[in-house]
Amino acid sequence: MKTAGWSTRRVARQVDCSECAVRTCWEQWTRDGTHVRRTASGATRKTTRREDRRIVRQALVNPTVNRFTIQSDVGVPVVPQTISRRLAGANLQSKRPVHVLSLTPKHRRHRLQWCHAIAT
Repeated sequence: MKTAGWSTRRVARQVDCSECAVRTCWEQWTRDGTHVRRTASGATRKTTRREDRRIVRQALVNPTVNRFTIQSDVGVPVVPQTISRRLAGANLQSKRPVHVLSLTPKHRRHRLQWCHAIAT
């Protein structure tokens, strides 16, 4: 679109992204001749894909296992937050149990009497 003479603003509206993104992409294209993104500048991964699968497998095999147990079993020094991220990436986020007061025998008896009263 830019080679056809379109403005940066028009291209941005057409492809539904910011003008800055179009400008950056165009500058990279004219400079390098490619649109491929460069490698990210973030922190390097502490675990490999194999170790990630091992973390997920341990959580699937034993759902009650905690992060610290998984951390010691992985064999790589990772922080518990990394374990949580890997599990969240596999859609295995922890769920808080619902706190409900348990019914006492007295409550059960009254509930049963109420059900019988309604049924008759």
